[in-house]
Amino acid sequence: MSDHEDEAPSDAAAETLEALSKFSTHIGSRWRDPYGLLDLIDNELFDIEGRLHDLGEKSRREFGEVPTWIQHDVGHLPLFEAAMLSHAATHLAGSSWGTAVPEHSRYLFAGLSTRAISTVREIAILLDHGYALGAKSRWRTLSEILVVARVMAQGDRFTATRYREHRWIILAMERARTGRTEWSGDLPTPEVMKRRLVRRFGPEYAGLYGWAARVTSRRLGVTKPGWQHLQQLARVDEHAGRVQDAHHAVHGADAFGLLGTIDFGSGYFHAGASPQGILDVARDTTRLFRQTLSAVFEICLKYTSARKPQILQGVVEAHLLNFERDLGWRILSTNAEARDRYSTTIDDWLNEIEGKSAVE
Repeated sequence: MSDHEDEAPSDAAAETLEALSKFSTHIGSRWRDPYGLLDLIDNELFDIEGRLHDLGEKSRREFGEVPTWIQHDVGHLPLFEAAMLSHAATHLAGSSWGTAVPEHSRYLFAGLSTRAISTVREIAILLDHGYALGAKSRWRTLSEILVVARVMAQGDRFTATRYREHRWIILAMERARTGRTEWSGDLPTPEVMKRRLVRRFGPEYAGLYGWAARVTSRRLGVTKPGWQHLQQLARVDEHAGRVQDAHHAVHGADAFGLLGTIDFGSGYFHAGASPQGILDVARDTTRLFRQTLSAVFEICLKYTSARKPQILQGVVEAHLLNFERDLGWRILSTNAEARDRYSTTIDDWLNEIEGKSAVE
């Protein structure tokens, strides 16, 4: 059995194996010139191109059927519902802030919430089609939005302005790194804008996270912040493991990341859909998304006591928390290892309480 063999190849996969095997045998019988292999393949490929196209379309149709059997195996996943509710809530909040909320704070609320919701929909599509490893990789985006939003909520009314205008700093950095310096339009070049902004906000603004320099200076005594300083302010230690999982899921040069493509049941590399890890990733995504949206709301709520945005934030928080709890209980009901970890944690917690009571 090959290390790449799937447990149950689809019809399209099996037919492609057969077609490619026959074609490679045909090429092998005609290959004479050691330097002419690619030319020979190119000349002969037209014989099976139509067949490969048909098999590609058949594979696409089979892919469209995957969510049905994934749902049959793991049950309903609520991520599309969570994204839909959050989209509606942020839309309604956007028209309810009132004049007390600064314009650039409203801009960031709209932009960051849109990015978070879009990311959760990407995760939902990947999970529906059985790709938990790919879904994990999108935690990087969600976790970074969470950090930015929590730091933003600790800043003043001009922190949002600094963040918004910092795109010019990043663009100037990218141009210097890539050497692509062409520029068109009526706006000044990023290099000119960078000089103007540094004069306005100070030399620390030129750093990668210069938009947060005043916040980190005031709260941490750090005038040239790195990402770790923003994470410290945002208090995201609980997500450190998820972020590491996301890194492994992203990096192709990471040998540990290869484990994410191994089917636990067979031990073979598996490039197709699988229910493996779907519930766990859905639960952790829901938790991260809930905290991210809550932080994004705070960017504007800190400036207003308007009731409607508070109510909308509360609805999203409660609904997503219910999803998170439901997914957690479903994991416990289907995963013996998770039940054992849960029981051990509860026992340790109860023993700790009993020990404190005995001392008192």
